[in-house]
Amino acid sequence: MPVSLNVSQIRRYIYRKTAELKKSPEVGPSSPVLGRIFHESFAALFSPDHQNPRQAVLDNAEHDKIAWQAALLEHAYERFIGPRLARERSHLTENTPALLDFWEAVKAMNRWIVDILWTATPIHPVFNPEEPLSMVVHQDGWSDSVLVTGSADLVLRIPGRDCWCLVELKLGRGCPEADLAQLSLYHQMLSSGEETEPGAAALISFRPRIEERLFEVHKLQKAGKALQSLIGKLAGVAPWKNPANTPEGAATQPPAPEPKTGAPTEGPAEELASIFREYGIEIRLQGAPIAGPTFIRHPISLGKGVKLNAARKTALEIQHRLHLDAPPLIHLSEGDVVVDIQRPDRRVVPFEDIRPQLPAPDPVKGCSLIPLGVDLNNTLRCADLAEPENVHILVAGTTGSGKSEWLRTALAGAVLTNVPETLRLVLIDPKRNAFNELRGSPFLLAPEALVYPDEQPAGEVLARIAGEMEDRYRRLQQAGADHRDEYVIRTRKPMPRILCVCDEYFDLISRGKEERRELETHIFRLGAKARAAGIHLIIATQHPNRTTIKGALDANIPARVALKMNKPIESNMLLNQKGAENLLGAGDLLFRNIGDPLRLQAPFLPPEERKILFST
Repeated sequence: MPVSLNVSQIRRYIYRKTAELKKSPEVGPSSPVLGRIFHESFAALFSPDHQNPRQAVLDNAEHDKIAWQAALLEHAYERFIGPRLARERSHLTENTPALLDFWEAVKAMNRWIVDILWTATPIHPVFNPEEPLSMVVHQDGWSDSVLVTGSADLVLRIPGRDCWCLVELKLGRGCPEADLAQLSLYHQMLSSGEETEPGAAALISFRPRIEERLFEVHKLQKAGKALQSLIGKLAGVAPWKNPANTPEGAATQPPAPEPKTGAPTEGPAEELASIFREYGIEIRLQGAPIAGPTFIRHPISLGKGVKLNAARKTALEIQHRLHLDAPPLIHLSEGDVVVDIQRPDRRVVPFEDIRPQLPAPDPVKGCSLIPLGVDLNNTLRCADLAEPENVHILVAGTTGSGKSEWLRTALAGAVLTNVPETLRLVLIDPKRNAFNELRGSPFLLAPEALVYPDEQPAGEVLARIAGEMEDRYRRLQQAGADHRDEYVIRTRKPMPRILCVCDEYFDLISRGKEERRELETHIFRLGAKARAAGIHLIIATQHPNRTTIKGALDANIPARVALKMNKPIESNMLLNQKGAENLLGAGDLLFRNIGDPLRLQAPFLPPEERKILFST
């Protein structure tokens, strides 16, 4: 299985090395928030979704280029840019110069779009924004091939003609080396996937005035070849000696803090098999080991008559013999037996790496996906709250396991894929430190929806949510709709999904029998009926014991996120099987709804990024 690498990872590395070589600070947009809004709005404007009436706006305008510009700019602001700026207003109030430059860039982008549409009439080119691209790269001497993935800002195609044009957009100051690298990679991906001659590629920069640069195919191909060596090194499948030059002279020394992501050598796998044989357990190695960000997975098959529990009993011996910090996790994954051994060079998964995998917000229906973590292919896995097996989620883990960080990452994913009209939050925070950045957020159900139980009893909060659930069922009945999504589509009226997140449930039920009885009563009601009304619970605890889990939570919350636990009995209480006690902490998790648990690594959202993202 190829090692995965994202174009953004390659670009960031070239950015950093170029800045070091030039002894200058890293360059980029004047505001990351505005850069994100710029690209999101551009993609939304060109979206083929029927909810985006761009062409209707132009058809209703006077057939004049200036009239088209005015109509499209008004449409873009009212539909896409304005709502996004409103959500980010608390962050942007202190960034007026950047905001003014942003607006000038938006107007320049609008004029550029109209120029294309006006010139192309009546050809009607096909615009594909945020087109996902990929290619597999391999060279002699590499230990594995590399799957490079990314999303191009825009691919323009002309119907009936075998031609295409790749367009990348940049807001603010750029880095020529990184820009060329990114463009050449996307061009190479498109060229390998199209049955036509290589198309054109353009880099459009708004600083805030527009600057257009058209690249010749041979220069992009030359840069792409130079990048292949760097791809192998960053993916960890090629040695770092004698590094090749990157486009336009960017430095390519190995990134000290970034570990390799390639598959390990066969040595550890053979030693693993030898240890099993010493204890009379016959196994066969099934293919090459697979390296994820946190652990290395060794697929195995058990010999005739060997039981899985017998193999599991060797975990402590494997830990001792391989000098591991934690026992390996020997378990079933999608029906196959695997042995997960900790990486000696564990890699953090930044939240920004998974952002491109999140869907764009749907301003009508919203999004019901909650990010869980990345798998061995660095693919983001999500839980769909609209599905019965994921309607509510129970999270458990000991101190240092990453439980609160996971909750904040889940909230970040929900906020990024929704607008306040499609999602509202109720946050119960007994420790008073988990969700403070969301104070005053427009995503809160009400100003008092950031709940500190010492000031506002959690039972009363859940009672109000249960009351809202009953009110919604009456509205569904009147509209003849079976569930929240059908209601929104039929009536075109907003009914935001409500997500109630509680950080420490054990603290709440420890306050007295009456408080616990009231909480469990409302959890029973919400657990049984809330899905169709678009209401969901995510409840977390540090104490996944019988006192906490058995009862209301166990019976009504189907999906489970298990982070590292202290004892096997705690894992068994949450997942109905052992294993979470052998996790590695810091976001290493098992997710289970139906079937075998899925092992994932939760992304890390740094505090400074969290403050920006949540200050909406």
